[in-house]
Amino acid sequence: MRKFIFEKRKYGFELLMDLHRFENNANVFFEPKPHTTDFFEIMIFEKANGVIELNGHLIEIADNSFFFISPFQTKSCRVSLNQLKGFHLVFQSDFLSDFFNDALFTYRLQYFYNTQYPQYLCLKDADFNIIKIAFNEIITEISNYQNDSTHILRSLLYFSLSKLNRLYSNFYHISPDTQSNTVIYRFKALLEQNIRNLHAVADYCNLLNVTRHQLNTLAKEYTKHTTREIINNRLLLEIKTELRYSNKTIAEISDALQFSEPNNLTRFFQKLTGTSPTTYRKNYQNDRF
Repeated sequence: MRKFIFEKRKYGFELLMDLHRFENNANVFFEPKPHTTDFFEIMIFEKANGVIELNGHLIEIADNSFFFISPFQTKSCRVSLNQLKGFHLVFQSDFLSDFFNDALFTYRLQYFYNTQYPQYLCLKDADFNIIKIAFNEIITEISNYQNDSTHILRSLLYFSLSKLNRLYSNFYHISPDTQSNTVIYRFKALLEQNIRNLHAVADYCNLLNVTRHQLNTLAKEYTKHTTREIINNRLLLEIKTELRYSNKTIAEISDALQFSEPNNLTRFFQKLTGTSPTTYRKNYQNDRF
């Protein structure tokens, strides 16, 4: 599977973010074959027709819609270039996290690293236009780069991401808080780093040095889901990704994800989806656009 790598020195100097309008060069951004990136992406469609497959879910593109993609998530795109309008934002977490001395910054945003809710948002015109103004300012600043441009770009990006977090959280009725107890953000980070090896609530409680009750309370306040549900959903996504995009047998996937035996993986998968891993793989191959 193809992996796109961030171009840090695209403009002749190091810049860990970029933003383009689709109208200027849409073909660069839409890859129909499954692929991943090593950076964060937000695809913003002001006017568009088509579909994006993100983590195995086919989502139809609507006007004023946003797609949020975390590093190494798998996606593919089928988008009509006719009358296409919108933006493609890419950045590496260091662009903001190093400046704010906050390694957890991207984990504080509800639309990244979230398997409980769709990584998709559709906005009303008034809200969309606020983001559009900020993005147009970013494009102007990049094209007229000066000594203080990095500070302006960070400010505009921080504003845009934070505003989108509030809009996303309000839409899905979850907490918009980005400054609450850091345990929940550390939990999200540890989940991404360890999900292929650690599946038990106790594992993450031990890493975080908290009790089950403490972690579960924070998880429900922040996501409306229990710790167990969050772990299970993230593990399920990992299994589905293997089934969709690899040729591994069920036994090989079970071994790679540290299940004690293949039957345990099958029971886990069937309980959460109502179908077997083999049937899921077959249906995905038949239904994929």
